[in-house]
Amino acid sequence: MRAILNLVACTGVAWLMLATPPARAAELKDGAIVHVRLVSPITSEGAKAGETIRFVVARDLVIDGAVVVARKTPAAGTVVAARRASWGFIDHHGVLAFAFLQTTGVDGQPIRLRATSGYGLVNIDRGDYHHNMQWATEGDVFEAAVAGDYLFRVR
Repeated sequence: MRAILNLVACTGVAWLMLATPPARAAELKDGAIVHVRLVSPITSEGAKAGETIRFVVARDLVIDGAVVVARKTPAAGTVVAARRASWGFIDHHGVLAFAFLQTTGVDGQPIRLRATSGYGLVNIDRGDYHHNMQWATEGDVFEAAVAGDYLFRVR
């Protein structure tokens, strides 16, 4: 009988030791930076306002030691302004601007994104290259800011 009680006690202690730690909350605050990379190039010559732009998260977003937005997670944006450059008598630069929309947290909840500028837009200006056309390539990384506060249950 004594052996059975010892076995039950040891089993109970083992279960306590192997139990998963309790979930804790990590708060993703408004304005946290998410680095996103463009998936395919966009240009002022081919983009149209309202067109969806695809991004992927370039780096894990870690809050309180836990990943809340994983690297390679898809993100979305939209073209806000696009105007072809003029190659005729009236010479003007092309215009290309976009806004971030959202990505997804590790727990599946959608996370709204915005640009870090005050107007919420990313304006592409390649004026230093003496080109009228504006463009961004699939290698370009941008900083998007989290729009709003989010709570994650992490281990």
